[in-house]
Amino acid sequence: METFMQAVLDIGPYHWLALAALLIAVEMVMPTQYLMWPALAAAFVGLIGFLVDIPVAGEVAVFSLLAVGLTVVSHRLFPPKQGDAAGLLNQRMDQLVGQTAIVAGDFQGGTGGVMLGDTRWAARSVDGSDLKEGARVSVAYAESTLLVVRPVSVPTQ
Repeated sequence: METFMQAVLDIGPYHWLALAALLIAVEMVMPTQYLMWPALAAAFVGLIGFLVDIPVAGEVAVFSLLAVGLTVVSHRLFPPKQGDAAGLLNQRMDQLVGQTAIVAGDFQGGTGGVMLGDTRWAARSVDGSDLKEGARVSVAYAESTLLVVRPVSVPTQ
């Protein structure tokens, strides 16, 4: 038992560098950046361990403070992007929100079809009104495969 405790407490700079390499390797497989900052903290502690003899408790404390500090600072400096294309990658209907379409035929009962790009989509007007063929509309939101649209006001000159 004494040799086990001695082995656990005998953490050197190479152990910290190995931990950093392991965390970076796992980070490369995962789509997040959460392990990058503890990996940098472990690398820093490992490099400092070559220069200064710090007790294990001090190394663990420096690692912990750096890992938490770097993670918090990274979230402040690099906030996650909201509504970017990567966030909507497999959500085609949500990508259409805000785009302008052309009514492909007169709406009846508030429903009809619109052309968006080269595709005809089933659509419904937001307020249930009937829209005329050729009118410009904006996609307000999507319900399953149905686009909910609102008329686009044409600026007068």
